[in-house]
Amino acid sequence: MSGFSYAGRDFSPYVQAELEEPAAHALEPRALAVPGRPGALLLGCELPPREVRLRLHLDAGSQMTPGELSRLRALLRAWLCAPGGGDLALPGEDALTWRDAVVTGVSDWDNLFEGGSCAVDFTCYDPVAYGAGRSCAGTELEVLGTWPTLPVMTLTAAAGSAVKVTDGGGRFVLVERGLSAGDEVVMDFAAESVTVDGEDASADVGVESTFFSLSPGARVLTFSGCSAHEVAWTERWL
Repeated sequence: MSGFSYAGRDFSPYVQAELEEPAAHALEPRALAVPGRPGALLLGCELPPREVRLRLHLDAGSQMTPGELSRLRALLRAWLCAPGGGDLALPGEDALTWRDAVVTGVSDWDNLFEGGSCAVDFTCYDPVAYGAGRSCAGTELEVLGTWPTLPVMTLTAAAGSAVKVTDGGGRFVLVERGLSAGDEVVMDFAAESVTVDGEDASADVGVESTFFSLSPGARVLTFSGCSAHEVAWTERWL
């Protein structure tokens, strides 16, 4: 057991947390009934929100007076009641952050264990955790994690009419416009947006462009129309 944090609050000084979680993600299949075929045809699957349960144990709760214990429980209630949700760092997973998490279930306090324990259920509406941030100024990338990630690419343009980045599978993002040497072109693959020197240039993105993801493993990118570049991404973990 160890501490955890949620919605900008560090619970470590007050509780020890024990993680109870499913062994794997349960997928939500999409299927189509086909006449003359038993069952159905599997079209694909969706990754639903992730649900985790933490069992909280009050730290040194048995040494508190009833008044102190009541005030501590009130503080924890207030911290857990975050209608807008927040980031969740689970015990034993300090390097990972689950975003868009919200408390969706709680149990009563069980006073059999020192100052009390309870179970708190979180639903992580972004079901894939965020790990370390990485960057690379080369063309060969080693993407860690277990889930594809969407990068941000910053290119220093050469004088010309376009910049382009292509992945090993032939997918590309092409920006066609008059560029001066030194113009900064930022491609945000998550937002599917492009800026040139801070101004929106999304209208200049070629119609066949695809804001592709970087899958885990070794990846090779090709850049044209620029004199330098940097690729930044955040590891994603199931």
